Amino acid sequence: MGDYGDWAGFDEPSANARRAERVAAMRARGPELLEKYDIIHGHFVADKYEGLFPTAEYVAFFRDPYQQTLAHYYFLLRNPQRQHPEETMFHEAKMTVHDYLEWDAFRNHQSQYLGKVAIDDFTMVGLSDHFRQSLSMFGAIFDCDLGEERFFNVNDERTGEYEVTLDVKRAIEKNRALDIELYRRAQEIFAKQAARIAA
Repeated sequence: MGDYGDWAGFDEPSANARRAERVAAMRARGPELLEKYDIIHGHFVADKYEGLFPTAEYVAFFRDPYQQTLAHYYFLLRNPQRQHPEETMFHEAKMTVHDYLEWDAFRNHQSQYLGKVAIDDFTMVGLSDHFRQSLSMFGAIFDCDLGEERFFNVNDERTGEYEVTLDVKRAIEKNRALDIELYRRAQEIFAKQAARIAA
């Protein structure tokens, strides 16, 4: 089951209220979800389904916070048509990259997705900059084939990584410190998983 409508990672009153409503609605469907689905994937806070099922395994893919931050900024910039309050606020304020980096609603974007679940409790941690290896690792851990890789929301104007200037790097380090530490831990877990699979 796909679950992509929570506006997760956006810490703002209307988004928080929407998430709370969607969490309550989904938790009321617990028995139905258990009967109908083996996997729930999407963009939601990890603890949304916690305690609903007899067993649950968590998987997440993380991205270098410097690249993730700039990718999200440019995604917002090139998608003014999206029906989402972040788009409206972003474009009404005519945010520069520095305005965006100071925006409280998006501080530590990736860390917000964990909720109360610790990264060490995830069964598998993937890294977007090692995407193919992460997919192979997923297949090995869960004994399945995900098929060919597909990419969505890719910036067609970009080739390679985003350039991170010194002033942007400093602003990311100031406003995304939790995400930087989270990514460091994700890299450690990823390396241990890869070593176990290779052994």
